[in-house]
Amino acid sequence: MQKKFDITTIGGGTIDIMFYVEDGQVLPNPKKEAVRKNLVCFEYGAKIGIEESYFTFGGGANNAAVSLARLGQRTNTLLAVGSDDNGKAVINNLKKNKVQTKFIQKLKKAKTGFSFILTLGHGEERTIFLYRGANDHLNIKTQIKKIKSDWFYVSSLGGKDWVKILSGVAGRGKLAWNPGGQQIKAGRGVLAIFLEKTEVLILNKEEAIELLMSDNEYKSKNNSFFDQPKNLLSALKSWGPKIVVITDGGNGAYVYADGKYYYSPAASEAGKVVDRTGVGDAFGSAFVAGLKIYDYDIEKSLKLALVNSASVTTEIGAQNKLLTLKEAETEMAKRVWDIKLI
Repeated sequence: MQKKFDITTIGGGTIDIMFYVEDGQVLPNPKKEAVRKNLVCFEYGAKIGIEESYFTFGGGANNAAVSLARLGQRTNTLLAVGSDDNGKAVINNLKKNKVQTKFIQKLKKAKTGFSFILTLGHGEERTIFLYRGANDHLNIKTQIKKIKSDWFYVSSLGGKDWVKILSGVAGRGKLAWNPGGQQIKAGRGVLAIFLEKTEVLILNKEEAIELLMSDNEYKSKNNSFFDQPKNLLSALKSWGPKIVVITDGGNGAYVYADGKYYYSPAASEAGKVVDRTGVGDAFGSAFVAGLKIYDYDIEKSLKLALVNSASVTTEIGAQNKLLTLKEAETEMAKRVWDIKLI
């Protein structure tokens, strides 16, 4: 009999090639566009020296799976890799972290996805060059029928089959959903049927605003409306999900659940931040794990998410400093918390 998993993650898996350079500058965009406000610039035709480089693992489903497994969840993942050395490395890393890899797709005609992650200094913002490769060819139709799982954690999806993927998952278990760029651009009209079946919707503030503005009701709203987290939370909640989570970087995180609005400042790692890669995956996966571990205690789930995501920033890579449950609870007990209803 097929065993039942606590959580199955679905989405991307990559090799991340991270490098730090000193010979770049951040300059304001002379075209003054609403997006691309700042540009990373290098001398045209120059040879740019790399100060440090690292090879790590990434991708939303990949990162979330490792995070959940370290937090003690029986974790399965469904992602696509190529039949190449990078694909083998992704799978071996997941096995090392006690994630079930039986349902991973190994594609002969696609290469494993990878990212070049450029940073101008430790703790600075990243610029990511992403090759999705096999990730765009994920097809879960056969595998999903064989998987028994209490939760499905779906991260950013690419390719032309993402609607089919969400259709295959919705209703099979509790759905935690961290939509990617393609999903957000599709807008409410396409996403409505899935939002109604979502247990936990996880977005950062910019994503939340972009998703709301895909609906005519919110296109005419002024900035003061979008500056209020409660407005974002209540609007998205009205679209169907039971719990809405919005992260706002160093400003903290907000949750709307059971008619209550929660806010917590970030779990500060002042002076220790070296890399922000994978922070969102660490937060979202730990919050969902917290709901399962602490029987939907929102405050405890928030604390778990905040310490896990803060830990990730203290070392290079999206997975190297993901916490075990024992480590996380020790850190939770040490901190003074200011979680409040707003």
